[in-house]
Amino acid sequence: MNNQFNKNTDKLKILLFTGVMVVFFVIGLIWFARPTRSENEKRDLTTFPKFTFSEFFSGEWTAQVSLWYSDTYPLREGMISANGSMQELYGIRDEQVNAVVDADEIPDEVEGSEGKGNEVVFNPTDDGGGEKIQGMYVNGNTAYQLYAFNKQNSDSYAALINALATQLDGKATVYDMVVPLHYQIALSRETADRFGASDCSEAISYIYKKLNDNVVSVDTLPQLIAHNDEYLYYRADHHWTARGAYYAFVAFCEAKGITPTPLESYERLQFDGFLGTLYAEAGQPGAMANDPDYVEAFVPMGTNSITVTERNGNVREYQVVNRYTDSWYVAAGSKYNCFIAGDNPISTIHNTGKADGSSIVIVKESYGNAF
Repeated sequence: MNNQFNKNTDKLKILLFTGVMVVFFVIGLIWFARPTRSENEKRDLTTFPKFTFSEFFSGEWTAQVSLWYSDTYPLREGMISANGSMQELYGIRDEQVNAVVDADEIPDEVEGSEGKGNEVVFNPTDDGGGEKIQGMYVNGNTAYQLYAFNKQNSDSYAALINALATQLDGKATVYDMVVPLHYQIALSRETADRFGASDCSEAISYIYKKLNDNVVSVDTLPQLIAHNDEYLYYRADHHWTARGAYYAFVAFCEAKGITPTPLESYERLQFDGFLGTLYAEAGQPGAMANDPDYVEAFVPMGTNSITVTERNGNVREYQVVNRYTDSWYVAAGSKYNCFIAGDNPISTIHNTGKADGSSIVIVKESYGNAF
């Protein structure tokens, strides 16, 4: 009798589990309010595939439908966040290395001369031409994106800058600014060596020695290190802060021979509750969620207007620093978009107070937004 009771209980459990799974499947299938973008992962989600007979019979169409279904499941972001919180309960996880980097050895000597020395500035970082990022180091409420030196990428990047400087010779001065990552400023060399992260200072020096004499290299490290006790990089995002970008701007002014406006002269804005890319990549740990970053912004004095050409070709007027970020970019992962309306193909700032005909072009990735 006891065995029969256990069998009936097992059948009931199976039926209940199957029923719950069917209910959730149906909800996920018919729910109309499916998300189209993940703010935490900073990407557009999979769209429903167009039906073709060839892809249907090959199985490719059904595979894409399955991917669409799982990628756009209702409340997906919340469930991922809940999973991260559950993992936090597994035990003490003060330190975590998501991947060990495999870096090329930085050569001791390289051919080429030091760049000497404003019209063109390049500031590549994690997804720029000369760098390759692999992995992340998490310690408590702070995540550090890691960098692995890659000689081929660095050589190609330097060659690209040199080629452009040659084309612009006599027309514009080319400045190159390679930005160090957070761990280079905040962690000891011994800690970085534990997981094989390259020395950013050596990598930057290698790239700069590859640049021709007609390229002016901008060394940001002394300024960033000198102000390391300030809020220079986010803890839950891979970018530097506007304050970090300001000290890089000071280094640029030194290279150009001009005097920067003191930081305290600017109007300061603050947007709280920022949880960026590293928060998402680390599995949304509770330590970061309980102590989120804030986005600090400094309103430019000359003009706060910017004309943006979006990816779809539309031309819109925005603010260089969006005063209404808390209402425009509500999601915790989108606060960095307060700078120049995020990443767009072309953005133009026209300062009517400048009457000398000077101009500057910045070729950038997202670090350049705050810069």
